[in-house]
Amino acid sequence: MKQAEPRDEFIRKRMERQKKIRKRRLIITFIFLICLAICVGIILSLTVFFPIEKVIVSGSKVYSSEQIIKKSGIEIGDNLFVVSESAVEDRLKAKLPYIENIDFKREFPSTLKIKVKDASEYACYFIDNEYYTVSRENWVLAKSESPPENIFVVTGSKALCNVGSQVKFSDEETKLLMEELIASLSSEKIDINSVDLSNKIEITLRVNSRFTVNLGTTNNITEKIKHLRAMINNISDEKQGKINLSMWSESNPKGTF
Repeated sequence: MKQAEPRDEFIRKRMERQKKIRKRRLIITFIFLICLAICVGIILSLTVFFPIEKVIVSGSKVYSSEQIIKKSGIEIGDNLFVVSESAVEDRLKAKLPYIENIDFKREFPSTLKIKVKDASEYACYFIDNEYYTVSRENWVLAKSESPPENIFVVTGSKALCNVGSQVKFSDEETKLLMEELIASLSSEKIDINSVDLSNKIEITLRVNSRFTVNLGTTNNITEKIKHLRAMINNISDEKQGKINLSMWSESNPKGTF
């Protein structure tokens, strides 16, 4: 009996160990099957399930739904998950430049909704005898032989403009100058008619359809624009002419009319 007890204990422990091994194997097998099912589900979702059956476009007053769908590259039958939003947006903005922003919404099981925001014409760059209309974000919208109405014209910028891409300035100084000019004039609620950057030591503006303004150099642009606002406020509405701020400085904050 004493010899049988150790053997029985050995058998019992071995059976418990084998039971734990079988249980561990079952858990591993179960986890593997779950992972396999998930992988199969993902593969089917990206290939067989959720084909696009309908594309709904809204928001644009410039382009028709048919134009946007055609230029998007999206085809009926494409997978709803596989469609790349960034690729579609880049493609549309390059081919249909008046598109500014796009929102995508997937409605299961088979509908893709595209909401478009049109860009607004903001300024026009005159380069090599061509007029390039741009948005506020300096996205080139169109090219023409004559300036569009109701937007200001920028000359002498030496920028590179291609329809369906961002304006590329010849140097960082010009880019920063334009940003500061526009921000300052907008802040002071001064309407811009034209900006001439041909001579960096004699920057010239046409504003409010009344005044030709000589800002002089790029120094103190923001302060000069504030002074310009104050001068305009003190000039009677019926008057127009030339304003000279080229000699303005912190020690000599004066302009002439």
